[in-house]
Amino acid sequence: MGGGPGIGGGPGMGGGMRGGGMMGGPPGGGPGMRAGMGPGLGRMSPEEFRNLPPEEQEKIKRELAERFGGALQREGFGNRAQRARQQIRGGLFFNLRDDALDAAPYGVNGRPVEKPQYTQPRFGGSLGGPLSLGRLFGADNTFFFINYNAGRGNTVYNGFAVLPDAAVRTGDFRVLAPLKPAVIFDPLSGAPFPDNRIPEARISPIARGLLEFIPLPNRPGAVQNWTLSAAQPQSNDNLNVRLNRTLNRRNRLAFDLAWQRRYSENIQLFGWRDPNRGRGWNTGANWSQTLAPRLIHNIRVRYNRNYNALIPYFAYGPDVAGQLGIEGASRDPVNFGPPNLNFTNYGDLTDGNRSRRMVHTWNFSDGWTIVRRAHSIVTGFEFTRTQQNTLLDPNARGTLFFGGLLTSGLDAAGRPLAGTGNDFADFLLGYVQQSSVRFGAPDTYMRQSVFSVFVQDEWRARPGLTLNAGLRWDAWLPLTEKYGRMANLDLAPGWTGAAVVTPGGQGPWMGSVPDGLIRSDLNNVAPRFGLAWRPSQRRRTIVRLGYSVFYDLAVFNRIAQRLVYQPPFATAATFNTSTAARLTLQQPFRGPQQQTILNSFAVNPGYRAPYAQTWNLNVQQDVRGYVIELGYLATKGTALDILRIPNRAAPGSPIDSELRRPIPYATGFTYDSPEGSSIFHSGQLRVVRRMRRGVSWSAVYTFSKSIDNASSIGGTGNLVVQDENNLRAERGLSNFDVRHQLQFNGMFTSPFGPAGIWLRQRNKWTTLVRDWNLNLNLQANSGRPLTARVLGSVADPGGSGATGSARADATGLPVKSGSGYFNTAAFTVPPADRYGNAGRNTIPGPGMVVLNAGFGRAFQLGESVRRRLDLRLEAQNVLNKVNLTSYGTVVNAANYGEPTAAAAMRSVQITARFQF
Repeated sequence: MGGGPGIGGGPGMGGGMRGGGMMGGPPGGGPGMRAGMGPGLGRMSPEEFRNLPPEEQEKIKRELAERFGGALQREGFGNRAQRARQQIRGGLFFNLRDDALDAAPYGVNGRPVEKPQYTQPRFGGSLGGPLSLGRLFGADNTFFFINYNAGRGNTVYNGFAVLPDAAVRTGDFRVLAPLKPAVIFDPLSGAPFPDNRIPEARISPIARGLLEFIPLPNRPGAVQNWTLSAAQPQSNDNLNVRLNRTLNRRNRLAFDLAWQRRYSENIQLFGWRDPNRGRGWNTGANWSQTLAPRLIHNIRVRYNRNYNALIPYFAYGPDVAGQLGIEGASRDPVNFGPPNLNFTNYGDLTDGNRSRRMVHTWNFSDGWTIVRRAHSIVTGFEFTRTQQNTLLDPNARGTLFFGGLLTSGLDAAGRPLAGTGNDFADFLLGYVQQSSVRFGAPDTYMRQSVFSVFVQDEWRARPGLTLNAGLRWDAWLPLTEKYGRMANLDLAPGWTGAAVVTPGGQGPWMGSVPDGLIRSDLNNVAPRFGLAWRPSQRRRTIVRLGYSVFYDLAVFNRIAQRLVYQPPFATAATFNTSTAARLTLQQPFRGPQQQTILNSFAVNPGYRAPYAQTWNLNVQQDVRGYVIELGYLATKGTALDILRIPNRAAPGSPIDSELRRPIPYATGFTYDSPEGSSIFHSGQLRVVRRMRRGVSWSAVYTFSKSIDNASSIGGTGNLVVQDENNLRAERGLSNFDVRHQLQFNGMFTSPFGPAGIWLRQRNKWTTLVRDWNLNLNLQANSGRPLTARVLGSVADPGGSGATGSARADATGLPVKSGSGYFNTAAFTVPPADRYGNAGRNTIPGPGMVVLNAGFGRAFQLGESVRRRLDLRLEAQNVLNKVNLTSYGTVVNAANYGEPTAAAAMRSVQITARFQF
């Protein structure tokens, strides 16, 4: 751009939102207003860049080289004489975090939590410079770089839950004051149990066996009376190698290789540990040709291989389900163990699922950079081929939900009475309210091809005005399974019928079925435009604006993962208890006999990729050593995910809901269609004080709001519509909506020494006090909103909806008034004959204020300026402030209105770096 104003929010030609970027929020989820600004240097001063660790400096240089290609070669990166003068340079680093320096975790139940013992060392080194191997490689045209870093030690896990005490475990429900006391009814007689106690003889033998896996409370009280604080082992090794060679004035080659090994343990709430192992390779080559002074050609080839495996804690152990007599779960030894148990009031019993996943990715790209007078044009194409080979049983042991329905009293219409029933009472009697299972045909081989074409023109129209326009087209073909083991549902108009369809088959309503079960979406054309304007060369004012369209094409990957492991190739179903088939611990996965379609997921075969339109405007002004910037950013998401359960029964008695489904021969499958939308607006004020007299700082304040009706955005979230006939009720604040955000960064250097303002003379005192620097980072933001929900027997008036999606009733009282973290009286359980009328995300979540600090200095060793030792002490949450992250929002649960999670307390780490 030759000295013109830089374009912020421009149309950069990256492959739009493949990682699942937000459709309703700022790009990348952060408050930044310069989408497309580039890798790091858009806001970074030279001082800040020099203070970065060597590996971060190399990363930024590499990203710049990849983005601007031959332009950097023309500016000297290919200068042989300069490379010949370079010497071998390297560095070593060691970083340590230890429990002795950290604060103890915060106990959300108000009681101290014992701090686990852990240590987290990280270490590594790098070496780089000219490579000389006789006639094969000459030092004037070959450069290498090697970096190795590793981590060992442990991370901290903190879990809190409500667990039943010894009395409740024996069937004694006489004292449940903190847990909203309820009358327990006998499902066999329809009358309350005498004295609210379940006779010992009525307790299910299977429930007795499963109680061995549910620990007793380890904290006093009835709320948040279980705490687990433990160290999770982890380790990783990373190796990166790069080799750059200039063949001649026109041709340059670059090779790189990255290798990683990783290991960690996932700790479950009750202390079970699931080992997780992985390794990966990533390698590539780049050939750059300067065909003419203003014509550069780049060819890139890349290959990536990534492997990951998880083994559950109970794998290859006792066949718990088989020994207890639980039918319908997987009998594969790797899937042995108890079923997952979910409760309304109590902590869940869960464990991971076995998983082995190998992903191969091949990528080829060809690009051209053409400079014609005031125009710089970049164009090219890219092809990616992906293989995903997976061994997985998503829910092999099954998941059982207990909500208190079976021990509730019923009115004349068969609906649960308020103040009756208990989830743990259902469990002890051996009755299940809802169950799901999914296993079989665990090996899948997914294949996908992606083809992209792009063109971008950067036009310096005149001094002070730069325009940038581009266009990108992505053809993402739906994933296919190598052996065709995928299944979808072909649905009749009005949800009156359903049929299972497989790749290459024929559906009674949709006709021919494509190999990927979804028709190809080939019209994903994304225009992008940017402008940077300096109105006057005398006044330091810059105006930037941009407009871009991004497609979330990774959505097809997420959908494909749910279309495998479905009947007829696997066992998968979701059942609700009913008079026709009462679910029990012995037979939890048995529905009515007329239900022959058991698929749990379906997708609109005409699914189109979600996309986001983003526009921004920034005005920047330099004022006497300060930079002041005002910005506006908006994002509109279209065709976002809406998850529905169309085959649910109308409001009525949950006891006979399975018999009242619109499609009686199918279960309650989840249906995905692109019907959602979102809108995000934000304004931002940024003030930067340039380094002067040893002080520089920046402050950014962002005011924003995001609204959507989507079930998930960019793959985040999985909320099912509450009322199939009232989609308008789903529109509310986005889950990631943060109204206010403030971020302050300050850098303060020692005022002593030759570069300071005091004691400029060189002596032993100035040697001790000079060159120290202090960095401060303050982050303050309002909380993300939460939703008032109901679970259990009152969660779904139809009895066949999705567990966890039902909302509470709003009483009309203010949410922010009253005692506690929010006004719990603002919500209540809705009547049994309708859905709750509370909106989504109407409870303000807890805000956060965190101050981080770093203090250190670089010591020169000897006469060489290249030999230096950097020592640094850093603290996160240096003030050890408690920041709650979530509240209990299930109205009829034991922890309603109580804090359920907190952010990390103060942690300290020490870093030493040696450079030569």
